[in-house]
Amino acid sequence: MDEPVAMEVFVRNIPYTADEIQVTRALATVLHGPSFKSFMGGAPFNFIVRLIKGKAARQRKHSGCAIVLVPSQVIGSRLILVATETEVSLQGRRLHFAVAKGQNPAREDVAVLAEPYQDPAELEEEQNRRAELAAVGITVTSVSFGWPCNKNVVSLELELGRGAITSWSFTFATDPIRVKLRSTENLYIWIHLRAIQSIALDENICMMWLERPPVFEQGASGTEAALEAILSGIFEPHRERIQAPTSASRGLAGLLSVLCITFRNRTSKAEFQRRARMVGLTTLQSAHKVERRGLFSPDVMKLYDEWITTLPFEVAFQVEGLVTRHHFSPRELVGIHQEINLAIKKYGVPTTASCIQYLEYTREEDEEASIIQLFLQLIENRNQYRGRWSLKDIRSNRELFECHHVTITPTSVILNGPFPDESNRVIRKYIDHQQCFLRVQFREEDRLQLRLDRGVDTNKILDERFSDILRKGITVAGRKFEFLGYSSSALKEHAVWFMTKFIVDGKVITPDLIRESLGDFKKVRNCPARYGARIAQAFSATEDGTLEVPDEIIYENDKKSPTGSLYTDGVGRLSKEMAEEIWEHYTERKPERLRRRSQTPSAFQIRLGGAKGMLCVDPRLEGRVVTIRGSMNKFQSDDRQIEISRAFDRPTPMYLNRPLVMLLETLNVGLEPFMDLQRVAVQETRSAATSIESAARLLEKYGLGTAYKMTSVLLQLQKLKVDLHSQESDHVVPFLKRMLSFAVNHILRDMKYRARIPVPDAWTLVGVSDEWGYLNEGEVFAYVCTRDGRKEYIKGPVLISRSPTVHPGDARMVQAIGEPPEDAPRGLRELTNCVVFPCAGERSLPDMLAGGDLDGDIYCLIKDERLHPKSEYPPGNYDPLPRVELDRPSDGKDVADFVINYIKNDILGIIATQHLLTADIGPLCMADPDCIQLARFHSHAVDFPKSGHRVDADSLPRVRSTARPDWYANENGDINGSRVYRSQRIIGHLFRDIQLPAPPQAGKLGRRQLRRFERDENQNLKVKEVYKCFSDDNNTISRLLRLRLEEYVDVQAFEQGDITTLIEQMLDIYQFYWEDLAYICQAHSLRRSTPISEEEVVASTIAQRCSQPRKRQDLITSIRRDSTTTCDMTRESIEGPEEISKEDRILRAWVAWKVSVAYKHAYAATSFGLISLEVIFRIMRQIDALDL
Repeated sequence: MDEPVAMEVFVRNIPYTADEIQVTRALATVLHGPSFKSFMGGAPFNFIVRLIKGKAARQRKHSGCAIVLVPSQVIGSRLILVATETEVSLQGRRLHFAVAKGQNPAREDVAVLAEPYQDPAELEEEQNRRAELAAVGITVTSVSFGWPCNKNVVSLELELGRGAITSWSFTFATDPIRVKLRSTENLYIWIHLRAIQSIALDENICMMWLERPPVFEQGASGTEAALEAILSGIFEPHRERIQAPTSASRGLAGLLSVLCITFRNRTSKAEFQRRARMVGLTTLQSAHKVERRGLFSPDVMKLYDEWITTLPFEVAFQVEGLVTRHHFSPRELVGIHQEINLAIKKYGVPTTASCIQYLEYTREEDEEASIIQLFLQLIENRNQYRGRWSLKDIRSNRELFECHHVTITPTSVILNGPFPDESNRVIRKYIDHQQCFLRVQFREEDRLQLRLDRGVDTNKILDERFSDILRKGITVAGRKFEFLGYSSSALKEHAVWFMTKFIVDGKVITPDLIRESLGDFKKVRNCPARYGARIAQAFSATEDGTLEVPDEIIYENDKKSPTGSLYTDGVGRLSKEMAEEIWEHYTERKPERLRRRSQTPSAFQIRLGGAKGMLCVDPRLEGRVVTIRGSMNKFQSDDRQIEISRAFDRPTPMYLNRPLVMLLETLNVGLEPFMDLQRVAVQETRSAATSIESAARLLEKYGLGTAYKMTSVLLQLQKLKVDLHSQESDHVVPFLKRMLSFAVNHILRDMKYRARIPVPDAWTLVGVSDEWGYLNEGEVFAYVCTRDGRKEYIKGPVLISRSPTVHPGDARMVQAIGEPPEDAPRGLRELTNCVVFPCAGERSLPDMLAGGDLDGDIYCLIKDERLHPKSEYPPGNYDPLPRVELDRPSDGKDVADFVINYIKNDILGIIATQHLLTADIGPLCMADPDCIQLARFHSHAVDFPKSGHRVDADSLPRVRSTARPDWYANENGDINGSRVYRSQRIIGHLFRDIQLPAPPQAGKLGRRQLRRFERDENQNLKVKEVYKCFSDDNNTISRLLRLRLEEYVDVQAFEQGDITTLIEQMLDIYQFYWEDLAYICQAHSLRRSTPISEEEVVASTIAQRCSQPRKRQDLITSIRRDSTTTCDMTRESIEGPEEISKEDRILRAWVAWKVSVAYKHAYAATSFGLISLEVIFRIMRQIDALDL
């Protein structure tokens, strides 16, 4: 790719009193004037002025000469020409220009030319502002941490340096802007501005309510500190990340959410207020009383610890969770220990645990109420309806289990859950002891991945805190839990499994026993990383594995190329009979409404004992036959139950992403095709709110609203003639509009920040091998069958790729053969929703696509010729690094040590980001030599979890510029103080072309919904309120729906009967649903103080901004899983027992809908109504199908 070549211009006759700023501003009037408007896209381009000192000018600032570096030779030549025709002067002296001799500009300077031009005076002004924020001048005499109590009281529980001669300096650090407190003992406290909820000032005292704990660091002390004090003007002294400000405050510092600082005098306070305004912080005058109540005193903690160990785990976990989530103090909870103990005896463990869990929401509603009042009210309300009806129990579903979550940060241990989570081999085996397993995640204080800051040593936290927990275990709710293992996907999120010992049939089950029971790992036992990866197979999320395969499993060799490349890497075969049996088993355990009606898939991703990978249907196999290839068999195991990780019964739409766009630009694909695709997608998204049908199709296309079956509900509402514009009086339509605004924001945000643009007639399919040897080298076969009946044999030239694309050879052109002729193998013709790769060529085609294989890897196929590259690059080829092995078999502690090593050296994301930055600024895009080198490092980092061989961050080629492209900014606009330039790459144009709409007021909705649905003391009154809706209901949907219902059931006769019991049941189901939804909204929020809204849950999104979108995506995945479980249980409860008739189910759902209408202004009522509508619409369709 040809890029302009920078040019150096020599300038003389510069006034000796002028400096570089003055020369730069003088030249800017020329270079950014009319004569240069046509250059560099018309935007003011950058240039660099370097004044020459000169030997004869020792007493002067410079020699009167300078070198000016401009972006291209054309610009340099034009500057020289313009200066000869028009006088360019400075301080009355004409400047003279000529081509500089040598023409050898520094590489760093050339990189700077890609940055945007910034007026040096403005730059100096910004630098002065930053220096002003960071300057000394605010002195603090004391720093304390406290717990907020009612009646504007803050109880100080941790006072730093009390009684000692200690003072603190208070400044605002930059890059990013943070509060920085530094003591005379070099203790540092850092608080990000977004972590500050509010600030109150009273006299010389400042109270800060914090969203999350601060970051604590310790600088050098003694002689070392004195030396660093001298050097501190040059750089920030070296610091060490620590768990707490003092060793005695470990475990306490992370629990206290109020920072109390005392200024030395009014001058310091006034200066703080002035600087706070500079960074956008609001300070309020408010009187708060400071007390020392000893909420965490040793005596209280002793009572608390002793009591917690006597409680059932489910109850103890909820009690401790309230403390770790900053809702109630140990002293408050100890104060109601008798009431909790009595509730356990009287109402049972599940009811008591549930009431304790929901105490935090009642605290939000009434901050002044005592904890005893809140708890007794919850117990009373729960007792009133517990005996009548409840949601279906999750324990009956072996695909899910109630998972308790623990998050470990440098300062805190936070308990959440239990949440419905996907099951695995180990959990299913011990499903009756599921409470003995914990999912433990290691995160930063803001719940994002741990960040490694330059100049800060994090080894102390990693080695002394995280490693100590992994090696020695952790006490949670009075029980000792120990490290067990992890799944491969969880390790990427720094998450692992812990367990506590339990007894089964008189045998003590320990982590070692479970690991040993999984299989024979002797071939990999000396490599802790490989040993951990093999154990991880048992922790992969899979469907129930009660189907046993025949004893005579066929083991066969892999097919190889002449050079040894595996054509069948990770894929085996199974007979058609076995596939149908697996599919029937896979679907029969689901409720009738969830059973899949599609044909048996051609391919399954499976786990079978020590084997993992794909099984593809081969009709030549007869009977119940499974064949396993050598590449699939990872260790020996006697377990013969087949587990399904995924069944590929449908194709997946294909979306672009930034790395793929950058790769295609490297291969000379132009801008227009991408802009056309994005603009069509944006227009389609923005117009979604024009009709219910377009909204339904949009949600279906992007996979939103799936838990609530929103596509189906919206299409059925359209058939009822419900309109998004004319039904403003109904509670459902305004809700749908708000939900759609969240969905639109979600889709456009992904397009802007990820380039996630849909590509028509493109598919994402799982890869399998050509078992018949029919395909030639460079050919593929793909037959797509969608749920809506569309069928297509893909034919012609196709671009195929596999994420992540980091090498310019990771996308290749192949020929799709289309529909095979009659003489083609029958088995090949019948393969659906997968891409078949040839067993031909010197090298396996999947291996050429970013080192792919066939154990479940997904491949993208693009037919659009506009996106087909005009050139091709040789595929990457990297020799694997050797495994890191011990001289002995590794054990659980060795695997735990590897986890810490992985967290320390997990730089895969850094490599991927640096790769894109280098491609953006380099002249050859992804073909830049540094990008090729980074692609190799990326491959090694991907293998790190299996090889144990880390990538040294210091070995990475550095990005050539400190400036960052505009697309690099995260959703908060943060680029950590770097200068920003306008990227000329395609992803830069795509980024700028999308203007996000004003984000929906998610926070306002979330806070509003904290007002709990209040139940009347007189239950009959509540029933009467629902009864009213049967006789006096002005709701438009109710009126239209009733007309339709009369075609199926006798609504009038039903309503004239005694339906009191049924109404009570639906009210109870609604209450259970309310509680589950409230917990989902609170637990999956990015900000502890603000839950997500009901509309966001329905849309399956989170509107809150996040600097690490991967974290939000993980939470969205959890929301979808948890809300799907809640919706499924609610639907099943509404429908009632399976033996009742479809007509009776419709009437039950009709009552549930009326509950939604009666309490339409209450929290969760509208989404409860949407669930009820889905039940009604679905059963009506089932009756229609039976009539046909």
